[in-house]
Amino acid sequence: MEQQGSKLLKVVSIIMIVGGILGAIIMIIAGVVGGTANAIANQYSSVLSDADNASLGGNLAMMWVGIIIGVIGSAVEIFAGFTGLANWTNPAKAQFMTIVGYVIVGVQVVSIIFSIIAKSFSPITLVTGFVLPVLYIVGAMQLKKQG
Repeated sequence: MEQQGSKLLKVVSIIMIVGGILGAIIMIIAGVVGGTANAIANQYSSVLSDADNASLGGNLAMMWVGIIIGVIGSAVEIFAGFTGLANWTNPAKAQFMTIVGYVIVGVQVVSIIFSIIAKSFSPITLVTGFVLPVLYIVGAMQLKKQG
C-alpha cells in the first residue's frame, strides 16, 4: 500500500510559508519605520523633557524587541512550512516536524508574553497564533501514525 502522507500537514505548511513571508515583509517595513522614528526622536530629543525622552526611548526599545520577535517567528514559520512541504509524505521526518511545531508554539508564547508587557495583547491573536502550529503538530502526528 502506498503511503498517502498528511494532506493537513501539506496545506498548513503552504499557509505557513505564505504567512511567514508576509510576516517577514511586515517586519522589514516596521524596521524601516522604526529606524525613521528613531532618527526623528534623536533629532528632536533636545527639545523634549527628560521624562518624554525616557518614555520615547522605552517605546522605541519595545518596538525593536517586537520586531526581533516577529522576525524570529517569521523565520521559524517559513522553515517549518518548507520542512512540512518537503516531507509531508515522509513518516521518518514526522517526529522532527512535531518538535518544530512545538518550537513555533514556544515562539508564540514569547510573543504573547511580550504583547501583554507592551500592553498590545489581543485575544484574537491568542486564538489565531495557535491555530496553525497546532494543526501543523496534528498533521505531523497523522504522518507519524503512517510510519
